[in-house]
Amino acid sequence: MAIFHMNFTNISAGNGRSAIASASYRSGEKLHSEMEGKNYFYARDVMPETFILVPKNAPDWAKNREKLWNEVEAKDRFAHSRYAKEFNVALPVELNKDEQKELLKNYVQKIFVDSGMVADVSIHRDHPENPHAHVMLTNRPFNEDGTWGIKSKKEYILDEQGNKTYTKSGYARNRKIWLTDWDRKGKVEQWRKEWAKSVNRVFEQKNMPDRISEKTLVEQGIDGVATQHVGVNGQRPEREKFNQLALENRKHKAQLKNVDEKIHNERRIKTLKNHLSFSEKRSVSQLSKELQTFVSLENLDDKKRMLFNWKNSLLIKQAVGEDISKQMFTINQQEQSLEKANDLLDKIVDRTIKSIYPDVDIEQTTVAERRELIKETDSEKTIFSGQELKDRLAMIRTDILNKEILSFTKRPYVSWLVLENQEERTKDYMTEILAQKGYKFADIHRSKGSILRNFNDEEQDILKRGIKDLQATNEIKDVVQIQYSGVLKRTFPDMDIDNVKMVDREKIYTAIVYFNPELKQLSKQEFDELKDNPPVKFNTREHQQGLAYLSGKIKVNDIKNPNLVRVLANEGTKQLFIGESSQDPNITMEQIEKVKQIMAQNNGAYEDYRKANISDYQSVNYRETTPAEYLNNVFSSVIMKSLYIDEALRKKGLKETEWEMEKKKRQHEKHGRQM
Repeated sequence: MAIFHMNFTNISAGNGRSAIASASYRSGEKLHSEMEGKNYFYARDVMPETFILVPKNAPDWAKNREKLWNEVEAKDRFAHSRYAKEFNVALPVELNKDEQKELLKNYVQKIFVDSGMVADVSIHRDHPENPHAHVMLTNRPFNEDGTWGIKSKKEYILDEQGNKTYTKSGYARNRKIWLTDWDRKGKVEQWRKEWAKSVNRVFEQKNMPDRISEKTLVEQGIDGVATQHVGVNGQRPEREKFNQLALENRKHKAQLKNVDEKIHNERRIKTLKNHLSFSEKRSVSQLSKELQTFVSLENLDDKKRMLFNWKNSLLIKQAVGEDISKQMFTINQQEQSLEKANDLLDKIVDRTIKSIYPDVDIEQTTVAERRELIKETDSEKTIFSGQELKDRLAMIRTDILNKEILSFTKRPYVSWLVLENQEERTKDYMTEILAQKGYKFADIHRSKGSILRNFNDEEQDILKRGIKDLQATNEIKDVVQIQYSGVLKRTFPDMDIDNVKMVDREKIYTAIVYFNPELKQLSKQEFDELKDNPPVKFNTREHQQGLAYLSGKIKVNDIKNPNLVRVLANEGTKQLFIGESSQDPNITMEQIEKVKQIMAQNNGAYEDYRKANISDYQSVNYRETTPAEYLNNVFSSVIMKSLYIDEALRKKGLKETEWEMEKKKRQHEKHGRQM
């Protein structure tokens, strides 16, 4: 389990501490103190891994540990002098030794060394469960010529005429001005926050679920007692026992919270319960057991999202060789129960709408809209009327469309390629075994699986596992297909989607997500206008925000525009965003190139991890382009024919349909006369 542990202290002469002694203890090296005229050495069973990082103005001797800290002590000779800052930090055990070192090195370089500090780093691995580092930091900056600079300067407090002011005792009033911000209030909190961000960024790149936070449990919204850093010391057993009790305390509080939520759900469904028959109440009770959640409008929405995400996550498990047939069986069962529960609640919702909102036209509203209206009615304990009712419905429609967009997976096309490759590999492997007996792959379906009896036990197991894998693959392929068709058909209802290649679906999907997030149906004329004059979707401030996010300077939570968040979450639309930003006269090409460079580095690390851990993984590179260039390249004449059926063909199809209906009518009349 990833933990956050980071402590900052000062190594100060006022506390009787020695910089040489501290450096010797942490590095495991024998060091001589010129000021005291003696050697320091602390024997260690496991020698620390050490290195020194220096800023650009530092002299060469700063890379020598003994020389460095002797120079520090020689420069700061006051009785209360602070020789160095020091922090110790727990390294994530989820990473290997090289990854831990690289993470720490990058963090120290960026946060401390680049700002002017010398960092003396010692990594301790005395205990495999407690890898940690001690980092000593110089307090005094260097001048450009490599000499020691000053930490602060005295500034006299002047009157309006520019003359010195004095105290009653006759001393000139002055204040200390720090020449660095290393001692500024809140700086330690900032450094701790940056460490958490650095660790979480590595976890995210490696697709690891763990996250750490510098915040307290209260700040994170966790109700419980904080655990203690165990470390390697005499209190280790006591601290481990304390941590176990703290985790149990959180567990009990979570159970109590679940009880509160059940009570809350019971109250929320009250509006609907007034319209439940006895048999419907019994059905709700049974379905709640099957779905393992109380059947309410909110819970069914959550259950649908959970099953959708679970189904998608199985793709990764299957790709690394896990058997997912049991999970898929469970999902299918829950989906059937979910469908029954939704059908039941839809009937009750319509009944409730007719009762409390007789002015709402059932035919002009969707089931989802009516559901949300009932949820808001029950939540606010208010029946809306007049203009407020119209405003609520309009707001609900907008929210539903945004949720539909955000519910899709980030990289459906990559998922599809993995599935295609995996399906092909499984079929090839099964075909090799079948060919030994003179069979073809299609013979399994024709014989309804009976030909498997002609193979030995080991071969049968391989073929049966292959059949299960293919069934699971097809299930997940259906999920990806639904993602595309759900978006494409809303915008282009006449689209001949079956004859559009998957790569072209991805390109069209990207264009819709970027330019038409509300999934508005586009006429041929509207689409031609969009293609010829693509609109600028974001202003300069949003361009700046998006580029800052892509370069890792801000978090997604710092972006308030949900449309911008949606665009930055999709690999294809990211490139369209960069293309649009590059045409903003207030954005420099240097900014664009820097962002592209950072993204290339991050994507490279991500792709390497995926290739190493997911068989059949295939990289997809999205080329940076301008919106106008993209639309003109994607929507060729061939694609356009798939989006809009020719009017002549439409009329021809309509006439054929009318003729078929007339023919059936005549046959019916003929049979009627014979009877």
